[in-house]
Amino acid sequence: MKLKSKVIVLISLFVLLIGSNLVRAANFPVRVIDDLGREVIIEERPTRIISLAPSNTEILFELGLAEEVVGVSQYADYPEAATKITKVGTIKGINLERILQLRPDLVLASGITPKDLVFKLEQFGIKVIGFNPKSIDEIIDSISLIGKATGQVEEASRLTTKMRDKIEKISQIVADEPRLKVFYEVWQEPLYTAGPGTYVDDLIYLAGGINIAHDAKGVWPQYNLEVLLAKNPDVYLLSNHGVEGKFSKEVVKERENFGNIKAIKQGRIYILNPDIVNRAGPRIIIALEKIAKAIHPELFD
Repeated sequence: MKLKSKVIVLISLFVLLIGSNLVRAANFPVRVIDDLGREVIIEERPTRIISLAPSNTEILFELGLAEEVVGVSQYADYPEAATKITKVGTIKGINLERILQLRPDLVLASGITPKDLVFKLEQFGIKVIGFNPKSIDEIIDSISLIGKATGQVEEASRLTTKMRDKIEKISQIVADEPRLKVFYEVWQEPLYTAGPGTYVDDLIYLAGGINIAHDAKGVWPQYNLEVLLAKNPDVYLLSNHGVEGKFSKEVVKERENFGNIKAIKQGRIYILNPDIVNRAGPRIIIALEKIAKAIHPELFD
């Protein structure tokens, strides 16, 4: 009887596995419109995927597609398992030959992936989907689209629902508070910041702040020090670019003329992980929470 029971259990598991694969297969073909304005038809569920941006890599792993990822870009370092996957070049400097050797059936490109590379990959019969989100909503839409393109619709739905719930919770916490003026330093010399049409600008607003560069000309503009001093932000955010010692609070305070900025005077300087703030992936919600805590620390534990 025990043997018979084991056989029944094994058969049941086999049927469930086959059934699950059939359900996934039944979702295809799918049609998607990517951020490059292209309609892409994917006939079968992809089993060999290459990601050309760290943000897309993070999304794939969050959707449970680690085993399907056969190639990633040079700086894909999260999660740690991504560091062990074959590298196909930097975001801009992609090695076409290496991609072809990996025989992908789907490539996820970014907004700065060279257009001629996308064209060449398509000539080789490889499906390419491009992503270039400019807001938190568009990042969430990208996750949903990747879920649809890879047959992980339910997983994507769970992840995006969790992200939207977190956004709603933080928005409610800061809703009745005065909006403080915020500056986000992307680079110091020369001084660059995040302007309108970026998800960093969106993050600051959702976190209860006002990006003083919201009216700047350009998406990632070089910012004039005199304008920075005149607008006098209440909170100063900057990303750590990995140069040891260069971005401590003490170093920022010692910069010429920075002592006249309200945020600097009051010690409202917050150093953020650029991989969390600047990547259009699931961890953008962590960035939102950190920025909200920087703007309104009294509202968060």
